[in-house]
Amino acid sequence: MTDFTGIKCPVCGKPFTRADDIVVCPECGAPYHRACYKQVGHCIYEEKHGTKEAWNPPTQEKESVRCPQCGHRNPPGTLVCEHCGTPLSRGDQNPFPPYGVGQNPQQPSMNSGGPGSQGMPGAGPWGYGMPGNGPMPFVFDPMGGVDPESTIDGVKAGDLAKVVQSNTTYYLPVFLRYERQRKNRFNGAAFVLTGAWLLYRKQYLLGTIITIFELALHFLWNYIDAAVLLPIISKALDSSGSATLSSFSQTQMDALYQYVGQMPPGEKFLFVVPMLILLCLVILHIVFGIIGNRCYRKHCVKLVHQIQEKISDSGEWLIAYQERGGVNSLYVFLVFICYLVLTSLPTMLL
Repeated sequence: MTDFTGIKCPVCGKPFTRADDIVVCPECGAPYHRACYKQVGHCIYEEKHGTKEAWNPPTQEKESVRCPQCGHRNPPGTLVCEHCGTPLSRGDQNPFPPYGVGQNPQQPSMNSGGPGSQGMPGAGPWGYGMPGNGPMPFVFDPMGGVDPESTIDGVKAGDLAKVVQSNTTYYLPVFLRYERQRKNRFNGAAFVLTGAWLLYRKQYLLGTIITIFELALHFLWNYIDAAVLLPIISKALDSSGSATLSSFSQTQMDALYQYVGQMPPGEKFLFVVPMLILLCLVILHIVFGIIGNRCYRKHCVKLVHQIQEKISDSGEWLIAYQERGGVNSLYVFLVFICYLVLTSLPTMLL
């Protein structure tokens, strides 16, 4: 059966997808959406049948993009594979087949049995290699070994890959492992960046809340240091007869302890506040390092469900995945700028 995916319907002008109900003219073979053909009631090329002006399949529109990883044929202009989520930025094909394809583990290569082969088939004098003397090519699997048809929280892993887009080799195995074994994995990026990581992964609502909370803590920390603690330390140093902070001597430390000891309990508590803020930030980062992957998995699954519920045409799901999924590096830069401004603002204002 002819594949009309990507070819435009002569009536409505919309490209055909694999899910469309297509009928063809028995005379010239022109494809139509069934609803479009019923609308006009006949082939629009009817008067041109038997001539050179009759419908001919457009060569460029018929050309599909073959996935270099799984071999799936994608419509023209597709950015990522509909089946496995592999980026299709170039039209070239992978010169090497996926790992294990076309290899016979029972048949040793010409180089088997050499030094270092340890009797393993396909191992050459310098270790593993292709038949002959070439090295075994590295084959990148964007799914991280996960079957695109396997389900994670009721969603196909292939659909999740199209939403994740970046670093799928890490996230998909982590998602599947939690689905089957309920075992989580610590996320180093979420631990270090926290709010910025959430925004980078387009978890905008939670990311905005956590980022504002973090920036507020950093601002409060620097404000207390600049507006409260530094003046107290300066007064303590003045009372000891030294007004420099370059070298903290034992005399200055004793003067500071004596001065703080005479302060009211409420003011003494201000010395503890920066440590409490630091403790809150450390706990926050550790928590999101632990739950980061679970938060992102729920976000991706929810996004797939929303797109599939709102868009009835499965051919348009991929466009929505590309637009609403992936990452946003701009927010990481903006959070960094906000951090620099807020941490410097107390010193600039006082």
